[in-house]
Amino acid sequence: MRLRVSYRIGAALEQEGTTVDISLGGAFVLARRLPEVGQPLVLQLSTPTAWDPLEIPSHVRWLDDGSRGGAMGFGVRFEGLTRGQATALHELLQSAGYLDEGVA
Repeated sequence: MRLRVSYRIGAALEQEGTTVDISLGGAFVLARRLPEVGQPLVLQLSTPTAWDPLEIPSHVRWLDDGSRGGAMGFGVRFEGLTRGQATALHELLQSAGYLDEGVA
């Protein structure tokens, strides 16, 4: 699923990217600038199933610098999702057909 995202690392300027893989636990973000592994950041997702963008606290878990022919980007793990954020992510994944109707 491709979604446009932005992310902030501390007080740094906002950066933009695109998700190409997302789940209830995290996402892979294509980006021109890579943060450091372990870096905390706030990932902001604009989704068609939520009124407001989701701001999700995350930690960078791994990087792909594109040197092996892949796209440059990074993987994040979502940290401390609120009930509302988890519900919004679930609705997004369900609307895209990634979750069965019976999964809660």
